[in-house]
Amino acid sequence: MKTSSLRIVVLMAILAPFLVLHPTVTKAAMVTVKVANGGFFFTPSSVTIHTGDSVLWTWSSSGHSSTSGSPGTPSGLWDSGILNQGAIFMHTFNTAGSFSYYCTPHGACCGMVGTVIVSNSTPTPSPTATPTPTPAGTSRLGNISTRGLVQTGSGVTVAGFIVTGTDSKTVVLRGLGPTLSQPPFNIPGTLADPTLQLFDGSGHPMWFNDNWKDTQQAQIQATGHAPPNDFESAILQVLPPGNYTAILSGKNGTTGVGLVEVYDISPGVFAQLTNVSTRGFVGTGDNVMIAGIITNGGNGSTEVVVRGLGPTLSQPPFNLSGTLADPVLTLVDQNGTVVKTNDNWKNTQQADIQATGLAPPNDLESAMVVTVAAGRYTAILSGNGVPGTGIGLVEVYKLR
Repeated sequence: MKTSSLRIVVLMAILAPFLVLHPTVTKAAMVTVKVANGGFFFTPSSVTIHTGDSVLWTWSSSGHSSTSGSPGTPSGLWDSGILNQGAIFMHTFNTAGSFSYYCTPHGACCGMVGTVIVSNSTPTPSPTATPTPTPAGTSRLGNISTRGLVQTGSGVTVAGFIVTGTDSKTVVLRGLGPTLSQPPFNIPGTLADPTLQLFDGSGHPMWFNDNWKDTQQAQIQATGHAPPNDFESAILQVLPPGNYTAILSGKNGTTGVGLVEVYDISPGVFAQLTNVSTRGFVGTGDNVMIAGIITNGGNGSTEVVVRGLGPTLSQPPFNLSGTLADPVLTLVDQNGTVVKTNDNWKNTQQADIQATGLAPPNDLESAMVVTVAAGRYTAILSGNGVPGTGIGLVEVYKLR
């Protein structure tokens, strides 16, 4: 085990609630409604939820609103204002009843209206005209997070994830720093003022946030995932299937230990978070890179490939300097028990790893194939030898 210190294992058990994320933390549920997706209508036009749940409207085209009441007669309960393509708006319903709403430019002329039916019962909401949730027999790789030493330039923390399936997925991304300096974590040298950027698969910026209350405050609070500290960052987005990158850095070039997280807040749609990776600076002691995942659902087990890369990042097309020379990878469960460890990937499971098509390019890099029961896990990426530090990449691939 590269991080031979017992402290790291104990730390993993303490950090588990933060490093691996719980869909069950959010007591309320959320239903997504598309605004003007192919015409002057809301899709679905009627949804049924329960008290305490929220509706998230996502704009598919420009020049529309979600306004409570009937065309020409607003009720004053909510009003998004006229928003454009890519915008989102959320309202939480704390009272039972039937709530009509409309688009102010197109409600009267074009019949662009909708209804939210809210009941007092608390089962999982069942919006009309939406797909059946993912079958119970299918396991999934859930929410992801990575903690590490956030530096500048190529040493910032870069978290990549993929949304697969046919539906869009609603996610909350968070960048934490000051919270890690408080009990029960008490980590020294934390990132004082994190910033978070989200990019699509083409590298185009989608959203930026410095302090989470500056943008989307009400929407983020309604998800139950508001950061504990006002200087921390958060982004709420509805993402179609594709590749995405979240970059965690320090405001004005500051550095420190930070945590980047992706919360899946729409687990009941035909979409999954898969093939997650994080690149950043791998230090020693408390500054090793710690990636958290949660597996759940289905038959109770998920087969994954976990990789720890370093030398590959110094080669084209990356061409990074100061990469981790000899990565070591350790997988730990939620109780702090070591599930598996690997230094050089050919030393163990060589044939199994090659059969997946995911063998690391360099013999000094690490990999493992593991079938894990439903639960929370952390992958610790550290360096072998002296100095044992540098830029590394930890990846988790869901096989089945």
